[in-house]
Amino acid sequence: MYSFLIFMCFTIIGCVVNTDVCPKSSSEWCQSYQTAKACGVLDQCKTYVWDNDNDRVNFSLYYETLCPDCRQFVQTQIWNAYQNVSSIVNITFVPYGNARELFRPETGLWQFYCQHGSAECLGNLIHPFIYCTESNDGDVQKVAEECAKKFNVDIDQINACTSSKLGNTLQHNNGLLTEALTPQHDFVPWVTLNGEHTTQIQDDAEADLVALLCKTYKGSTIPDACKKR
Repeated sequence: MYSFLIFMCFTIIGCVVNTDVCPKSSSEWCQSYQTAKACGVLDQCKTYVWDNDNDRVNFSLYYETLCPDCRQFVQTQIWNAYQNVSSIVNITFVPYGNARELFRPETGLWQFYCQHGSAECLGNLIHPFIYCTESNDGDVQKVAEECAKKFNVDIDQINACTSSKLGNTLQHNNGLLTEALTPQHDFVPWVTLNGEHTTQIQDDAEADLVALLCKTYKGSTIPDACKKR
């Protein structure tokens, strides 16, 4: 479970490394051994990206942290998929959802307006422990601190990121990814499968994500959970 939680905090961990060497975009962090090492995600790249199975399914979740349906989807479908078929899927989390942003030239930063208020904007930004934070109600900052303590992660480094320009930029990048969706999202959670979104994909993911991933996977290393279906 711990490796899963660390994998979920790629963008947060990126805030505490040397940004002169580590690219700001998390999509570039596994592009080479040197880059992964500079970004502090070498083990995660080895485990989740650099494997010999090029047939992994690419599944992306676009969501917002205080959305009840999003939280339910993470607690059930995502968690079940991780436990049973993590070897055949790359999961990308994009916490932004129905937020809006406005660039403030006087500060040089983006200001975010989230569907469920400022607490959700904070949750979207300091959201490293996907399952832990989405499974616990309460004050966003306090929940994050409890999750960090539980899994021995330095919350001070995460907090430093949330108040930094890089943290602001990372949240803006999530907004760009969300706004670039084709078709554009109408609700959250919104999912894509190998870069594609259809009503059928959405319905299948919400009904049984494991079954959808098993059906989509074309590789030869078939998990037991898929063999039973």
